[in-house]
Amino acid sequence: MTQFRLTLLALLMCAAPALSAQQTQQPSRPDTTARQVVRTRDGSTLVGRIVAEDSASVRIETTGGVLTIARLNIQSISTVRASEMHDGEYWFPDPNRTRLFFAPTGRMLDAGEGYYMNTYLVLQTFAGGLNDYVTMGGGFSLIPGVDPSDWLYYVTPKVGLYRSKDLNVAVGTLAGFLPNLSSSGFGVLYGVATKGGANGSITAGAGFGYAGSEIASRPVFMLGGERRVSRRIALLSENYVYVRKTNDFVCSPTSCADASRNQAQGVVSYGFRFLGEKLSVDFAFFNAADATDHWIFPGIPYLSFGVKF
Repeated sequence: MTQFRLTLLALLMCAAPALSAQQTQQPSRPDTTARQVVRTRDGSTLVGRIVAEDSASVRIETTGGVLTIARLNIQSISTVRASEMHDGEYWFPDPNRTRLFFAPTGRMLDAGEGYYMNTYLVLQTFAGGLNDYVTMGGGFSLIPGVDPSDWLYYVTPKVGLYRSKDLNVAVGTLAGFLPNLSSSGFGVLYGVATKGGANGSITAGAGFGYAGSEIASRPVFMLGGERRVSRRIALLSENYVYVRKTNDFVCSPTSCADASRNQAQGVVSYGFRFLGEKLSVDFAFFNAADATDHWIFPGIPYLSFGVKF
């Protein structure tokens, strides 16, 4: 009996690897929920599920039926994330995701990614991702009829400190200078964080302005956000608040004296971003947020457009 038990145990030990290998060699089921984006060389974009492919062609099932495309006519094929599909419609990523209107978000450009942005047809801005954690940008104010030595020039380096799917943190600076002025420049040093996904997020940050070697003692705070409401439209808001010290000369029936107090001031904005796969257009209104001032309705218009490359 003891020999029989030993023989049975040896057989089971020999069979276990075979059973395990048999289980791991079972073919996995294809993911029928995955969708692909096929971009052709003539500029068309097809979204659907690839049902067959070989060295000569690709067959893709779309809402309009099954199409066969020659490999020579395909520029690229990529898989679409579930978050980019809405009721069967593909929402491409925001090409200007690294900033709100003026203010940067905590998101970074990917390595090799870049964009050109034009604001008010005057400010010309270029930016590119040196790697996934360092973005370098800069630009100038193109004013017709004005000597280039009187233009404003600026650089906008930005470094990512933390990067994940729904939280991004970065620090950077906007450093400007005027060639005809003897001062050593001016700008703002900032830190910013963005919480949320591709279709809705909140961005908060703080910065210290500087001129030459002097840095402001009080920060400026920024709070903004974006919400995508359709494939081609997103709502945006970008708001600033800062506290300044004011000195007033106050008189009573018996005496007069200086009275200082802290006064909060700021700027609020609201607007739209019209989206394309490579192009975005921002249209918004800005207004002063000081209770002592009269609001201008609907506000000072803002217009810019960006091209991703």
